[in-house]
Order: sequence, then structure tokens, then C-alpha cells
Amino acid sequence: MNLHRFKNKTARSFSGCLLFLLLCFQLFWTNSSLAASEAQTKAKLEKVQQQILQTQTDLKQNSKQLNQIEQALKKTDRAIGQVTNELRKTESSLVQTKQQIKELEQQQKELEAIKAEQLNILSAQIKSAYQVGQHDYLKMMLNQDSPATLERMLSYYQYLNQARLSAIDKLKITLAALEQNKLVLNQTQQELAQLLQLQTDKKAELVNLKAQQKENLLQLSQIIKTDEQQLANLKQDENALTAALEALAEAVEALPEQLDFSGLSQVKGKLLWPTKGQVKDYFGRTKSGQLRWKGIVINAPSGQLINNIYAGRVIFSDWLKGYGLVLVVEHGDGFMSLYGHNQALLKEVGDIVRAGEPIALVGQSGGQNTPGLYFEIRHQGKPVDPTKWCN
Repeated sequence: MNLHRFKNKTARSFSGCLLFLLLCFQLFWTNSSLAASEAQTKAKLEKVQQQILQTQTDLKQNSKQLNQIEQALKKTDRAIGQVTNELRKTESSLVQTKQQIKELEQQQKELEAIKAEQLNILSAQIKSAYQVGQHDYLKMMLNQDSPATLERMLSYYQYLNQARLSAIDKLKITLAALEQNKLVLNQTQQELAQLLQLQTDKKAELVNLKAQQKENLLQLSQIIKTDEQQLANLKQDENALTAALEALAEAVEALPEQLDFSGLSQVKGKLLWPTKGQVKDYFGRTKSGQLRWKGIVINAPSGQLINNIYAGRVIFSDWLKGYGLVLVVEHGDGFMSLYGHNQALLKEVGDIVRAGEPIALVGQSGGQNTPGLYFEIRHQGKPVDPTKWCN
């Protein structure tokens, strides 16, 4: 009973804090200039996000040991997200570098072929000059009996000389290009070796972090043992998420930079699923006790791409208790979509995202034992069934 009263007191304290925050946000945004730049809008969204995170941190002091483990889990989840993003960048650089090496090797082959052809041309010209040179050049100059022949021979000598000089110049250019190509190819191959080593290091770091994440989950399960404790923890997480989304919705309405997003009403039943996989937990079904799912859980492998369901703006991109690495997109007209338990977040607060654009990677952050995506759609703050919106 003491635990129940403490939870209620904590929830009331949480609601009071959030109400105060919402009033502050409304006053702050109302006084903002409508001509504020995109950078100002992003900064204000980030401020809202940081205050939400700080509120959650303050409320988690009810259990020192639980808070310590959750903070460790938060740190590990964030580190996994960061390393995963770094690994993705490394792999992208590897692809580009390998393609560059392939192109350089092809250029080298083409330059070698040009060099061989130019050498053959120059060799033929030298041979022709040698054969012409077998005649007595001085005798031809003194031969006045055939001026036409003399003129032709002089012209031929001049032509051969110019052709040789031109061939030599072209060969010099080709040799210089070959040398530069070899230099760039060597440097690129060294970069490739460094990238491969970096990739190996990042993969090893990711393995260690996931092992640490698993240990955090084990410690968490040892503290939250009973059904009553699990239900209380889930209820607190859900209330915190709802309050956070309400605060974000209030902040979005007062943003100085309003974007022309039409919402999801016209595309109901036509939206693509955010990721591939089998739905594990359905909207409206029992989650625990009297709690019901406000969204759905899609089973999917770690690292699989999560795509934005419709055009919008990222208004939250960080870690939330119980939901791990979370990304929230507002789509206009009171609609927003939420993507939780991610392994990595690919977008930041303030980013404009298109329909179908990758925004995150499937993971198991936030205390999940298996990878998957927690997906919500809300309208005017109320959750709606995603299966009726996605095709």
C-alpha cells in the first residue's frame, strides 16, 4: 500500500511538473517571433526535449538502485546507438573507397593501353625516319635536277619530325597521368586498410556494448521481480511517455516556424509499414494488468531499417525510460508517429523527413530482451490503431 501511495504521489508530482513546463512552454512560444529561422526552431525543440528528459530524471529518484541500473542502461543504449551510426558511416566509406579503387584500377588499365598504343606509334615514326635517313640528305639538297622531289622530301622530313614531337608530348602526358593514378590508388588502398581496421574495432566495441546491455537487463530483471512491480513500472513509463508527447504537442503548436504538413487523414489505410516483420503485440490488447497497448510491437532483426511513414518534422530524438532510443515525427493537423526501442537514431530534432526515408534502426533499447520496433500513431494526443492506417 505504501508503494501504491508513493507511485500515486510520484505520478501527481510528475503531472504537476509537466503542467508547469507546459505553461512555461506556451508563454515562451507565444512570445516568439513568427519570423524565427529554422535554426531557432530546432534549438527550441531541443530545449523542450532536454526539459522532458530532465523531468524524467528527477522523477526516477524513487528507487536509487533501480535508477542506477536504468542510468547504466540509458548510457549503454546511447553508446550502442552512437557506435552503430559510426559503423554505418564506416561501412558507407568502405563502399565508396572500394568503388574508387575499382575506378582507379580501370583508369590505370586504360592509361596503360594508351601508353602502349603511343609507344607503337612513336616506334613506327622513328623507324620511318630511320629508313628515310638512309638516303644521302646532303646529296638531295644539292640535287637541282628534281626540285619537286626535293620539296616533297623536305616536307616529309618536317612532317616526321613534328609527328615525333607530338607523339613524345602525348606520351609524356600519359606517363604523368599514370604516375598520378598510381599515387592516388596507393593512397586510397591505404585508406581502405585503415577503414577495415576501424570497422573491426567498431564491431568489437559493439559486441562489448551489447554484452553490457545484456548484463544491465539481467540486473533490471532481478530488481523488478513481481507482477505488481512490473505493472507499476510499466504504468509509470506509459504515463511519462504520454505526458512527454503532450508537452511536445503543446510546443509544436506554438512553434514560430509552422510547416505546411497536411496530417494523415487523407492517407488513412495507405501508409507503408515503418519496417518489415510480424506484429507481436496489437493495439488495444492487454499489456499487463489493466494496461493496454497504445501502439504495436513489430518483431524484426537488429539493425533493420525503420522508415518514416509520412512527411513531417522530427520533434524528439533521444532516450526515454521504458522505450529506449525514441524518435517522434509530427505530421501536421495534430498527427504524430513514434518509433521506440531503436538501436540507433538516424535523424535529429528539427530534421525534415520524407515518406519512406530511413530514420532509425531496429533494436532492443529501453530494457527489451528481444529486438523489435514499438510503433505508435497519435492524433490530438490520443493513440490510434496503426493497423488501420498502414497498408
